[in-house]
Amino acid sequence: MKRQCVTFVLALLLVLSVGSPALAVRDYGAIYDETESLGSQYLQMQGEETLPQVSEELALDLRVDVLTEIADDYIGDTAAWIYNEFGYGYGYGPEKEGISLTILLEPAGEDCFIMPEKDGWCVYASLSPDRGNSQDLANAIRDVVEPYMVERVWNGEDMTMSATALTQIVDDMVEAATNFIFASCPPYDPGEDPKVPATQAPVPETPAPEEPGDSDEDGAYMAYMFDASDLLTIEEWEKLESRAKEITQRYNCGVYMALLDDYTDYGSGSVADVTEQIYQELNLGAGLDRDGIFLLLSLEERGFTLFAYGDFAEYAFDDYGRDKLIEKFLGDFGDNRWYDGFAHYLDGCDEYLAKAQEGKPVRSSPVMWIAIAIGGSCLVAMVVCLALKGQMKSVRQGAKADEYLSVEGLTLMDQHDHYTHTTTTRTKITKDSSDSDSGGSSTSGKF
Repeated sequence: MKRQCVTFVLALLLVLSVGSPALAVRDYGAIYDETESLGSQYLQMQGEETLPQVSEELALDLRVDVLTEIADDYIGDTAAWIYNEFGYGYGYGPEKEGISLTILLEPAGEDCFIMPEKDGWCVYASLSPDRGNSQDLANAIRDVVEPYMVERVWNGEDMTMSATALTQIVDDMVEAATNFIFASCPPYDPGEDPKVPATQAPVPETPAPEEPGDSDEDGAYMAYMFDASDLLTIEEWEKLESRAKEITQRYNCGVYMALLDDYTDYGSGSVADVTEQIYQELNLGAGLDRDGIFLLLSLEERGFTLFAYGDFAEYAFDDYGRDKLIEKFLGDFGDNRWYDGFAHYLDGCDEYLAKAQEGKPVRSSPVMWIAIAIGGSCLVAMVVCLALKGQMKSVRQGAKADEYLSVEGLTLMDQHDHYTHTTTTRTKITKDSSDSDSGGSSTSGKF
């Protein structure tokens, strides 16, 4: 078990009234999951490797607790009690500096848990005054966690979505904590005086400090590779995630991928509808226009959608561009080569975004259409000429004027045309300058 109680009385108290982490079944080092329903290979790596490593590098303890019952009405009191309880060992160094995210999920059926509408989660932070303000640190973590704490993610209908959100939350906590600590002051060596920053404090290799494209206006961080099927190894996932992030930052256009078992678990309607729903609800995209390209695969019916959103993204990936991009990866997915397919997708995104940035987006060649237009015009002209020629009759010049009269004779009538005036109406066409987002465009198919 992750945590040991100091006395029998304390243990009994926890068992009877708190429902505390002492009863842990799913214990991934720094991550505790009392529901036993959110675990995955990647979550285990985060709890046993990522968080402990980053905690050492930042001299800041990072913890996540998912509880199914609390003793207090207010989850904040429970979070503070767990963090400060001596027997649990929370906090780094003599000042017990650290961050804990506490999530409350209530049972709602077999292997089904939902988050209460109020007081469903809490961020608790402890930081020495010499390193920064604890409340500022808590707010920084809260800003990146809050976008995930929506009813649709924690309504109990799909625990896979909840598990995916939890892994993204942990990654974003790490990134936000890293940015905050290195912006305020570097970590210190716990063996030294904590008031004196270490001059050679190790800098985490990942995650890197925030750069353009990592977040939206509200600070909502998102991962780039969503693998709910576990068909990718951790190494493959990390490579794709890193490459997508690099492309996103270089062009300020989000590049996203999702590999799902069944798209209907994540929304309603067609694959295209759900792809757009996920893009909007998770607030994906880079920059003020939230530009992005999102490839979603659903294994159940082997369907996919390639969705482009934002002026720049739709400029880079128009209908023709999306069709050509699909050709780069469709064969890989058809042969179940998942990593190769996503890698070729990223290669294509890199190429198309580079051309769009240079003002030369991928477009169909006009030569063929010009040739077709010229050929068609010539054919139509020839048909018309032949038809007119067939209607012509042989004629000769008449010697007398009456030969030019019809059988009925010539009838002249008095007619007068009076020109008065011409009325011209002009309508000024104005361009809407509002900042409203475009609706996006998509291409769907089977693989």
